[in-house]
Amino acid sequence: MITKSRVGREARTGLRAPVPELNVAVDVGSGPVVVLLHGIASSSASWRSIVPLISPLYRVIAIDLLGFGGSRARDGAEFTLEEHVAAVHKTIRRLRLRKPFTLVGHSLGGLVASRYAAVYRRELSHLVLVAPPVYPEQRYLDEMVQRLRVSGYLRFYRLVRSSRPTIVSNVGRLSRWLPGAAMAIDDEAWEAFSLSLQHCVETQTVTADIAQVSVPIDVVYGSRDQVIVPATVEGLAAMHHVTVHEVARADHLMREPLAREVARLLR
Repeated sequence: MITKSRVGREARTGLRAPVPELNVAVDVGSGPVVVLLHGIASSSASWRSIVPLISPLYRVIAIDLLGFGGSRARDGAEFTLEEHVAAVHKTIRRLRLRKPFTLVGHSLGGLVASRYAAVYRRELSHLVLVAPPVYPEQRYLDEMVQRLRVSGYLRFYRLVRSSRPTIVSNVGRLSRWLPGAAMAIDDEAWEAFSLSLQHCVETQTVTADIAQVSVPIDVVYGSRDQVIVPATVEGLAAMHHVTVHEVARADHLMREPLAREVARLLR
């Protein structure tokens, strides 16, 4: 029997089937809660630089997103933003957190975190977005350079999705040289990667989601980020509750420079 409340939740999210609970890869420390959501083609292992910095002061929880790391997805999953958010929410409900928490999302995790914060506003006390790939629609971009960069990234992502054998092979080789990046695009993770790229990154509502959030938002990105259009990220600072921080000599990967800045903001 389906309860009335469950019908309401499914109608609100637009999901056709239940989502699974996700793997909680890290749950250490005590105190105020910080929940970490990793980026695309990665797992909670990407947070290894930041966990030791903040766990002495916080309870740190790192969740593997749907289809990544230790989180398996049901057959037929489309890896939409709604599915990612529903799976994160189901997992957080299982943890029975008693007070509002800080949510930190990196890259794809930042897009998921933004939608989560917009839908479940009362659950959060602080939102931190690390290297969010903000790609507004062309009509919202004033300068030709911005339009060209955004459209260039989107064309590149479409090319990536059509090049499965090449991408799987090359990332496999690259990951051996970048263990700290926790990169993983193999045959098992390909569907989660390609569909999340299509349904969450290429088609996104991050700016509209952030506008609906009332808690303070910090946005962090590196000056050498390979997939960020700085002007679109800096444009978020026009909202009164958003502060943008650029980290010198940092790139898109969640390594020590970005980790130290996030830890500073949390303290």
